[in-house]
Amino acid sequence: MELKHFKYTATTPAGKTIKGRMEALNKDVCKRFLHTKNYKVKDIHTYSNPFAKLSNITIGSLLKKQDLVFFLKQLSSLLSSGVNILSALELLALQNESRHLRKLYFELYQQVYNGFSFSKALQSKPKEFPKLLVQMVEMGELSGQLPKMVKDMADYYDKQIKIAAGIKGAVRMPIIYLIAALLIAAGMLVFVFPNISTLFSSFEDAEMPPITRFFINAGDFTATYAVWIFGGLALIVGAIYAAYKLSEDVRYAMNVLWLKIPIMGSLIQMHNQIMIANAFAQMLSNGVNPLVALKTTRAFLKNPVYASIIEETIENIQEGLPFSKAFEESSYIDPIMAKMISTGEKTSDIPDLMENLALYYDGITDLRIEKIKNALQPALLIIVYAIVGVMILAIMLPMISLGGQI
Repeated sequence: MELKHFKYTATTPAGKTIKGRMEALNKDVCKRFLHTKNYKVKDIHTYSNPFAKLSNITIGSLLKKQDLVFFLKQLSSLLSSGVNILSALELLALQNESRHLRKLYFELYQQVYNGFSFSKALQSKPKEFPKLLVQMVEMGELSGQLPKMVKDMADYYDKQIKIAAGIKGAVRMPIIYLIAALLIAAGMLVFVFPNISTLFSSFEDAEMPPITRFFINAGDFTATYAVWIFGGLALIVGAIYAAYKLSEDVRYAMNVLWLKIPIMGSLIQMHNQIMIANAFAQMLSNGVNPLVALKTTRAFLKNPVYASIIEETIENIQEGLPFSKAFEESSYIDPIMAKMISTGEKTSDIPDLMENLALYYDGITDLRIEKIKNALQPALLIIVYAIVGVMILAIMLPMISLGGQI
């Protein structure tokens, strides 16, 4: 079963005739989609589209995190109300206004219709559906609790979105202030200080303050060698980016450096530990084998420092060493997390301990983000005020000096 291309003519509730195109499983599905919009169908016919493959090319993931949460919440509601998975996927496809997402849901429908499990259908779209989701959906299918599992995963990703948004919000405004200060400084170097130099040149014996002379010389140097300066910076940035992408050692070293930066490092550490705790809690509490849970977690962790901790834990388990060993030995793991994992291992109650750890992090996330925000913003604002203040001083001193020398 493949998606077919249809052209349609229909009448809107207001009596306006419209024409359009869409992809659907068959003509009946196309009609049902138009009926969901309260259109009266006049004509539907298939057509050949030689550029279909080109029009379907997309960059990156079609499903943003918010779209994924919305999809899972809708799917869980339909499944909980007794709708079977095939009908639920068809309904979600028909209700979606996005052409690409509608096609994605129809493709999931096709996979399930052809006899594959829902988890296998999700697995066939790795760019759209995370490995953790596939693993948990498979567990839901095996246990007969698919609606509950889908809802739990919707809540999990919803929580991750809120945490990520909170962390981004903690650094967004200070960075905006810093960029604004640098732009103001650049504008003053280009447009203000040259005028001061011209003014002083009209007074032969006038002496310019050293700080003002420094900024004028800096502006002249930048203007003269702008191509070389910015070209060199672009080459350096490009080389660093290429090394980061191509070399695992460079990527690891740079992430270690980020973790050691005050305030910023604690944000990165907290974000990764929350992901690990929540993922472990979801999988272990639903009966996933610890080794499988670790491999799944390692697959979606983007930070190589924390991925290596999980990798080391996998090797430790395979060699018969304690689960908690790598966590306890790492300087990038909160002692509370390491201690709770160790305690859970000793009491043979890791799933409950990980769930408690996830609840603990969820409870303190907002407090930690607020604390970091309160520490970060004043520090960056001081830097901003210092940059602008020094440059204003460099502008005012010549005026005062010139007034005294005339």
